[in-house]
Amino acid sequence: MKDLPQPGVMRERFIGAVVTQMRQAKANDSYLLLLRFDIDGFRKLNEQSGYLDADRVLTVLFSRIKSQLLENELACWLGADEFVSLLCINNKNEIESRVSTIYALLREPCDISPVSFQPRLSFGVALYPDDSLDGGELVLAAESAQQYAKTRGGAQINYYSNKIHQQALQLSRLEKDLQGALRRKEFYLLYQPKVDSTTGIVKGFEALLRWQHPERGVISPLEFIPILEENRMIIDVGDWIFSEVCRALDRWKKAGVEVVPISVNVSMHQFKQPGFVERLVDILQQYDVETKLIDIEITESCLMDDGQENIAILNQLKSIGMSISIDDFGTGYSSLSYLKRFPIDTLKIDRSFITNVHNRRESDNAGIVTAIMALSHSLHLDVVAEGVESAHELAFLYALGCRTIQGFLFSKPLKEDAVLELLETSFSMAGTLAKVRQQLQAKELTP
Repeated sequence: MKDLPQPGVMRERFIGAVVTQMRQAKANDSYLLLLRFDIDGFRKLNEQSGYLDADRVLTVLFSRIKSQLLENELACWLGADEFVSLLCINNKNEIESRVSTIYALLREPCDISPVSFQPRLSFGVALYPDDSLDGGELVLAAESAQQYAKTRGGAQINYYSNKIHQQALQLSRLEKDLQGALRRKEFYLLYQPKVDSTTGIVKGFEALLRWQHPERGVISPLEFIPILEENRMIIDVGDWIFSEVCRALDRWKKAGVEVVPISVNVSMHQFKQPGFVERLVDILQQYDVETKLIDIEITESCLMDDGQENIAILNQLKSIGMSISIDDFGTGYSSLSYLKRFPIDTLKIDRSFITNVHNRRESDNAGIVTAIMALSHSLHLDVVAEGVESAHELAFLYALGCRTIQGFLFSKPLKEDAVLELLETSFSMAGTLAKVRQQLQAKELTP
C-alpha cells in the first residue's frame, strides 16, 4: 500500500488540519463537511481475493477521493478499509450534490486481477459548525453516522444527528453487555409452532433466541443479533442454541411425549467454521437426539457465498439426516439457479411478503407469494409462511397450496414448559383453526 499514507500519525495530523480549517471556515462564514466511509464486507474481499487485490482496491478508492478534492480540502486513510475526507462548502445547498457525486464515483467498479469488484460503502457525514465545533468530535460525529449506516444494512449515506449519536452510544453499551451475556446465562429460547393449515396439527417448532438484559429487560433480537453477527459472538451463542435445543428434545422425549422437528437458525459465521458439521453431530450424540428432528435454517446470502464449498457442507448435513430450509426467502439473492444446485427441502416465505398479502389493491405481495408458491411446487419444495396474523392471509395462502403456517394467528413463541404442555395434551391447534374458519365462513372467504 505504498500509495496510501500510514494511518497512525496521519489521523492526528488530519484532526489538526481539521481544526485549522475550522478557524478558516469561521472567518469566512462557510461550512466544512467531514466524510467517513469504509467498505462493507472488506474482510470477505481479503479472504477471497487476497491482500494484494484488497490493497489495490484501497489504492483506487484513495485515488478517486483525492481526485475530487478542491484547494485546502483533505483526505486521509485511517487504516484497514477506513477513509476520511474534509470538504469546504460555501453554501448548504452544495452538500447533497458533492456528497452524492463522491459516493457515486467511489461506487464504480474497480478492476482487480481478472475480475471487477464493485465497492459497497457505508458513508457517514458530519457538518461544521452545525454538528460540532471541535475537530476530534466532528470526526466522531461522522463515525457515528457511518456506524448507523452499517446497522441499517450498509451501502448507504447517513448524515449525523444527535439521535444517531445516542443510538451509537446505545449500540456500544449493548455490545459491551453482550460480551458476558452467555456466561451470565441471560439468553433463553422460545419455540414458535409450525402448524398444518388443514388439520391444525403442530408439525414442528422454530427455536428463537431471546436476551433478558439485567437492566433493560427483554431486548429485541433485531437489536442484538446484528451485534452478535458483526463481532462473531454468534459462533459461541449458536453452539449454545443448538445444545439447548437438543437438551429440550431430550427432556421432552424422557417426559414420554412424541417430539417433532425443531428448526435452528445458523449464521454464515457458524456455517463457515471448520468442523461445523462434526460439532453438531457431537452435540446430537451427547443428548441422544435423532438427526431427523433437526431442521437447519440458513439465509440466501449464506448460500450464495462460496457456492461449491456450501454445497459440500449442505450435503454433509443431508447425509446424516437433517433437513435444510431457506429462511426469509425472497429478501436476498433469490437466484433460481441455486434452488436446483443446493439440497434444499423447504422455503420459508419472509413475513414482509405475508403482511396484507390478500389485498392486491394495497400490496404487491400477492404476486410475489404466488410466484414463490408456483416455483416451490414445480421444484417439489415444501413451503412455510412466516408471520401469518390474520384469517384473510391464511385463506389466501391456503388457496395457493401453502400447508404450513407460522405466526401469531396460531401462536406466539412459547416457553419450553408451554411446549411440553402442548405436546402432552392436544398436539394440535385445531380449536384455533376452527375459529379462523368460522370467521372466514362468516365473510364467505372459506379456504
